[in-house]
Amino acid sequence: MRLTRFLLLPRKPFKELDYARHMPKEYVERMKRTIPRKVYGERFGAPDITRWVIHPDDYVPSFERPWTNDVLSKNTERANAYHQSMMNNKFFRFRRPKINRIPDEEWTFFPGDLVQVMVGKDKGRQGTVMAVSRDTNEILVEGMHCKLEVEMEGAKKLGIEETLRWKEQPLSVEKEQVKLVDPNDNEPCEAKWTLNSAGDEYIRISQRSGFEIPIPSQAKVTYEYLLPEKYIEVEDKDTPANLVLERTYVPKLASFEDEISEEMGIKDPRPQKPTYWY
Repeated sequence: MRLTRFLLLPRKPFKELDYARHMPKEYVERMKRTIPRKVYGERFGAPDITRWVIHPDDYVPSFERPWTNDVLSKNTERANAYHQSMMNNKFFRFRRPKINRIPDEEWTFFPGDLVQVMVGKDKGRQGTVMAVSRDTNEILVEGMHCKLEVEMEGAKKLGIEETLRWKEQPLSVEKEQVKLVDPNDNEPCEAKWTLNSAGDEYIRISQRSGFEIPIPSQAKVTYEYLLPEKYIEVEDKDTPANLVLERTYVPKLASFEDEISEEMGIKDPRPQKPTYWY
């Protein structure tokens, strides 16, 4: 009898916290580059048909969630311009970002981290990370590197007084415009991932002092701004966690037809013909 050894792989927070666990990565990537547009409706009770109209290469990274109204409205205008140019046989320039994303194992910034600004008028000041954009290798620091912008565009046309507000501008991690703060001495430092003493999880440590930089709880907040432990299951709507974790599939060396026949008690005396896979 041969014994099989199962290796328990250590947890990698730099991969798990990227999409907040509950949101499929494929769905997020699809929503970044596509938007639904109604094409056919009122089909005698049949559901409306939607078509994906934005080009996959026409994408601009954003700090906002890809399914919010502001992002969808901008993508809708861009998609209409794209289809209008295609129908008129005109050239349409795609927005292809030329930024190399920092690998997951080298990314050490998360929302809620204490960082220090290294450039601009706020150089030397420390603040908290508000948002992270992995596609552009940039972060937003609360109250730092701000710029006066119009709060609502087109307010004068609606008869509303125009107001200005300070809005945080992105800071590049790749260009070292911002650095993590070492909790040991409150000085800027470089961080790296290393295995803990138990060997079951990767932790962040300061390369200068070797002191651990714990991951803040804000980094575990999902896209719906909820912590996993505070999520409340809705009766008759959400699938209970115990049912989701229940294992119902039993692997068998049988085809789909054989499993159905066995389940329903059907016995076919005819011999099966050989099948070939190419």
